[in-house]
Amino acid sequence: MNTFKLKIMTSNKVFYDGKCVKLIITATDGALEIMANHEAAVFAVVPGIFRYTRDDSEWIEAVSGNGFVMVYNNEAMLIIDSAELPEDIDMVRAEEAKERAEEQMRQDRSQREYLHSKASLARAMARLKATSKYNKYNQ
Repeated sequence: MNTFKLKIMTSNKVFYDGKCVKLIITATDGALEIMANHEAAVFAVVPGIFRYTRDDSEWIEAVSGNGFVMVYNNEAMLIIDSAELPEDIDMVRAEEAKERAEEQMRQDRSQREYLHSKASLARAMARLKATSKYNKYNQ
């Protein structure tokens, strides 16, 4: 089984640093899968669910914020503003964040504030999606 080195960094910690078989991220134009010996590239990452596997069996799923992934020399570095495992997400807080973002988007604001609210809503939706999947499988 071919592997590559994966390092996932957030603004305040190293989320993961080790071998990886596959990495699936949410890029600006849809889902993107990275495997060993992928060509050198840089991709923008948007808030959503990403997953990776260290061997060919168990997938680790988490929620990402904005960032980018850089692939080179059989290594990938995912640099994102946040990464959370589903079991670490407070569902009530995520629902409140979603409602706040929706309310801010309804208000008459500048383009910049609208885009910020839109990004907050995308992150809240990804967090809720991840927690609902996690709770479904662990009940």
